[in-house]
Amino acid sequence: MTDSYTNPLVTLHEITLGLLSEENPENLFHAMLDTAIELTGADSGSIALLDDDRKYLKIHAFRGMDVDTPEKVQLKIGEGVTGRCILIGKTRNVGDTKDDPYYVEVRSDIRSELAVPLKIGNKAFGVISVDSSKVNNFNSDHEEYIELLANYASIIFTNKNALEHLRHRSSIQDLLLELSSYLGKSDDIHKIYEDMFRVLEKNIRLGRGAIYLYDDVRDELFVVAGENYTDEQILLAVYKPGEGITGKAYSDKKIIAIQDTSKEKRFLNKTGAERNSVSFFAAPIILAEKVYGVLTLEFAFENVSKFEDYQFLVQILSSFLAQAIQIHLLVEKSREEIRSENLALKRELNKTYSYHNIIGKSKPMISLFEKMQMAADSSASVLLVGSSGTGKELIASSLHYNSIRNQKNLVKINVAAIPNDLLESELFGYVKGAFTGADEEKKGKFLIAHEGTLVLDEIGEMHPSLQAKLLRILQEKEFSPLGSNHVYKVDVRIIASTNANLEDKVRKGEFREDLYYRLNVIRLEVPSLRDRKEDLPLLVQFFLDKTLKNNNRKTVTLSASAIQKLMDYDYPGNVRELENIIERSVILSSLPVLDAEDIQIQAFSHTQIPEEKALPKQNMGISGEKANWINYSSLMAEHPGEDILKFAVEKVEKEIIAHFLKKNLFNKSKTSRLLGINRLTLDKKIKEYGILEELMDDRNGFH
Repeated sequence: MTDSYTNPLVTLHEITLGLLSEENPENLFHAMLDTAIELTGADSGSIALLDDDRKYLKIHAFRGMDVDTPEKVQLKIGEGVTGRCILIGKTRNVGDTKDDPYYVEVRSDIRSELAVPLKIGNKAFGVISVDSSKVNNFNSDHEEYIELLANYASIIFTNKNALEHLRHRSSIQDLLLELSSYLGKSDDIHKIYEDMFRVLEKNIRLGRGAIYLYDDVRDELFVVAGENYTDEQILLAVYKPGEGITGKAYSDKKIIAIQDTSKEKRFLNKTGAERNSVSFFAAPIILAEKVYGVLTLEFAFENVSKFEDYQFLVQILSSFLAQAIQIHLLVEKSREEIRSENLALKRELNKTYSYHNIIGKSKPMISLFEKMQMAADSSASVLLVGSSGTGKELIASSLHYNSIRNQKNLVKINVAAIPNDLLESELFGYVKGAFTGADEEKKGKFLIAHEGTLVLDEIGEMHPSLQAKLLRILQEKEFSPLGSNHVYKVDVRIIASTNANLEDKVRKGEFREDLYYRLNVIRLEVPSLRDRKEDLPLLVQFFLDKTLKNNNRKTVTLSASAIQKLMDYDYPGNVRELENIIERSVILSSLPVLDAEDIQIQAFSHTQIPEEKALPKQNMGISGEKANWINYSSLMAEHPGEDILKFAVEKVEKEIIAHFLKKNLFNKSKTSRLLGINRLTLDKKIKEYGILEELMDDRNGFH
């Protein structure tokens, strides 16, 4: 005996502590066996574990035996010394194998054998045995050593198994957490399929996987996404409901888990893949009783614990896919509805902006329509010239919706309404960080209008520096956003409009001559209303019908005197002014027939105060005052040294707002619309002039 046997228990303890560092179970078995042989002085030995069906002992580690011994020797429970050991769950020390009725010869020279069960609790899962060519080689001390070693090993093995199981479960949880983050990131269902298989491949040892969807037309399940399938195998993998494991999972609406497909008759293996201890899972993709398809996954069988983990995983993944598919279908439905709505809207826009829907039968308008028809399908720039309020915006829209570009964007921008530095970023866009406050990228109007139409209203007000950039785009058909060196090629049709005299601006050097000629390829002059008075009855009826509909009013007609009054007016504000007059007149009267005195024309001059008849004298609701126009002499006497013009304008503005608030029963929306100002401006004026406070005692109040 070596020196180590002077205190074998200490040696055993030191050895078993060393076993704790072993991560691999197979390495643990080999280390255990080496220790057992060293402590007992055996010639050979083995460690055998029960199979998953707990019928056979399979050798996992051996010493002193032929290499092919594990394949040749598979003892049943109760067979041989080790089989008997695990059956009774107790140590067996056979002094002479020739006298043991249960002994099965593995090697001819073995005369004694010591077998100790490996247990978890009271349940044996394997046997550690040592052999010797000597009779009665193993004594009670050896039994004690191997039993202690088996106990230590069982504890270590149990802990390592539990730890591995926890790690496996943890990796599956991490996998599911990662996958859940993809559900809301993309509405591309095929991208979600790809992400799922990519994450599975990264985190666990996936054999193969497939996602089947049901085709109700062909009444079959087909693969929409697969991992480790060839194209040919995907074509072969088609199942009817109820056919094979996949079809059965679909029709029964239940997961099917097969531990070993080589032993499963229901597994059809249509793809012809090799079957070597492969576990197969088929889970229906189901949500709210609706089955969309089946998820199938294959893994190499390792142990029952991992098999159960994978079964849990497949169920979760099938639920994940069901939600993703439902979201995809809802998004597609929404997109289809939007496409249908857009199509209907475009049809309505085409109809609305048809030349036939632009009101006018006068010679100037007929001439304009003829030119518009010729210009519509051209890509040439158009310059719309006409006074304010003539309908240039309507003409621009009609040109777009009657052109070959009508399926692309129509983008409009008022050049005069935006400061020069902001206008540049609006037109050309900018990249993140291009200037202070540029926290994210912004597309410019030119890029948005690519292959469509860009309307530049009040082009005459564009700053010279921007005129140069606009000219470059018209010439080169390219531009760069602010802060970027990237050059975008664009195909945009320009429709510019102006109420200014561009020729005069060119002569004064306020507008580039080369840009003027680029824009003035097709020139369309929109006639003023005073030059097309024969269209006025048609326009009056159109605006009358529109006002009645918008204000939920019953039929209102105009008398001959009212029509004549409208015909006699010259409309410096053109069609827009006519629309305001009609709306104002209808709102301020409750009569079914409007006479000349009911037509509310507010012909305010820039040089004189309007006559008293333009604004009826009546209670304005402000301090009991009457609506008298201002006496400038008395104002100057009452307010010497003050800005009399400013004071007078404010006084008139205050009384006009109060007057129309009373007329509209204090409906602010109608009042702002009638006065041609937005609601926010009206509220600001009411607060600034203290109109609300002065009307607090009025019984009608604000609504």
